Amino acid sequence: MQHETPAPPPTQLIRYVLQIGNMTDNTSIGRVRELLTSLGLLVDQVGQGQAEVAVAQGTNPGPEGIRQALESGGFQLEACTAQTG
Repeated sequence: MQHETPAPPPTQLIRYVLQIGNMTDNTSIGRVRELLTSLGLLVDQVGQGQAEVAVAQGTNPGPEGIRQALESGGFQLEACTAQTG
C-alpha cells in the first residue's frame, strides 16, 4: 500500500544555504544579493562564498531556478542545502 506524503502548505518557509563560487568582493556580494531578491527570496545573509535565504513554498524557485539566476549573473552555485520550517 502506498502512502503519499502531503505537500507542505504554500506558506511554509524553506531555507536555503548556498555555497557560491567566485563571490569574493563587495561588488559580487551586492550583485548576488540583487539576483537572489529578484527571485523573490528573502536574503538573510550574504558573505564571501555563502548566502542564506528563505522563501515561501508557494513562490519557491527551487535549487534549479536559483542556479540558473546565479549563472546568468556569472556566478556558480557549488552547493545548495534546503531546510523546511
